[in-house]
Amino acid sequence: MRIRNFRLSIKLRIALLYAIIFSFILIVLNASVLYGLKYYLIYQAFSDIQNQSDVIMEKLKEIDGVVGNIDKDLLFASSTGENMYFKITDMHGNIVYRSSSHMIDIPYDKNLNSLTKIERDETHIVYLNRKYVEGGSVLYVQVAENLKSQYFFLKLLFLLMAISDAIGVLVSFFAGYFITGRALKPVDYMVREVHTIDEKKLNKRLNVNGNNDELSKLAMTFNNMLDRLEDYFKRQNAFISNVSHELRTPLSVLKGYIELIDRWGKDNKDVLEESISALKKEEQDMEILIERLLMLARGDNKALEVNKKKINIYELIEELVKDARIVYGEKNIEVFCKRNLEVNADRNLIKELVRIILDNALKYTDFDGNIKIFVEEVDKNVAIMIKDDGIGIPQEDIPYIFDRFYRVDKARSKETGGMGLGLSIAKLIVELHGGKIDVNSQLNKGSEFKITIPNYQ
Repeated sequence: MRIRNFRLSIKLRIALLYAIIFSFILIVLNASVLYGLKYYLIYQAFSDIQNQSDVIMEKLKEIDGVVGNIDKDLLFASSTGENMYFKITDMHGNIVYRSSSHMIDIPYDKNLNSLTKIERDETHIVYLNRKYVEGGSVLYVQVAENLKSQYFFLKLLFLLMAISDAIGVLVSFFAGYFITGRALKPVDYMVREVHTIDEKKLNKRLNVNGNNDELSKLAMTFNNMLDRLEDYFKRQNAFISNVSHELRTPLSVLKGYIELIDRWGKDNKDVLEESISALKKEEQDMEILIERLLMLARGDNKALEVNKKKINIYELIEELVKDARIVYGEKNIEVFCKRNLEVNADRNLIKELVRIILDNALKYTDFDGNIKIFVEEVDKNVAIMIKDDGIGIPQEDIPYIFDRFYRVDKARSKETGGMGLGLSIAKLIVELHGGKIDVNSQLNKGSEFKITIPNYQ
């Protein structure tokens, strides 16, 4: 049976990682110690048999190489160490003397003067063959040492290290699990707190403790996200409330005129014409409102397409000024722009942008007022400045004029037909082109809107 969707907790994964890393380090260190000790013991054995061989060769010189029937054990017994033995063989292969009958058979005339090691199954022996020649006497001296004690010590040490390693790995695992649990305790707290937050508790925040470590940064990130969500929900609720209000007014007007037509319009032509004219106006206002709301919605969803191409900004502004003079013929509009100045932008969006700013300037400027439009190219940017000498904007209202449905003067907005969406759309269009919009205004002295659009591909 297969176990699906099996997941380890972060604490367990970190503890396992600790144990694996610790195990790897222990294995490497212990292997290094064992191999180093093994080769040290072998080197020491080589040194011992070399020294013992020198001692025997010196004793052979003392007796001129003649090993008679005297007490041979008395002569050579002091030359052997623990687990060490030797034998002396003449040139015909006859054993003249050997220190132990348990000595394995090793060729005496091979690998002369060369320290040699034999490792076969459980047999670990090092030996040295030397040739003694003095006068007419030729002898072969073989000194060997059995390393069984040394290898037994290595095996015992390996077993102790393995037990110690196992205990160390278990300790590291449980210690890692405990330490990780303590370290992740703030995360558990954040998870519990975030689970309790919904749209009705967006004002709740996580407690930020610590010295600007990773977990405190995570908590601050959560709080910043909650700040943005709370602001978004407030704006969304305000947006829905404002949209409902804006739609309720024209719907009430529509309903009123429909009732008027139903009661008196059938027989009274003047009432009928007045009602139809009012209905058309309200329908146009509702259509504009809906179009602007849809534009803002597409902008919020990153679905508003921007089709950039080279456009003649002078011709576009002249087109808008011509339309404006039909509606606001009594107001003076001056344009300062090179006739061949071009900008890389979406023509329809830029036209809507300039129309919004220009309409505001015309609406809030007196009949004998002046409006000036300056366009110039500065550092690969096109700057459009629309300046009027109208009623201006109070300084405390300037930071909010780009908010949706925000009106500086509610009563005046009713007269001019403002919806409070124009500048929001203007800002959206500027941001879609990677530009910026700046406002400088003084009450009763006029306003100046400066739009900067990057002029590159």
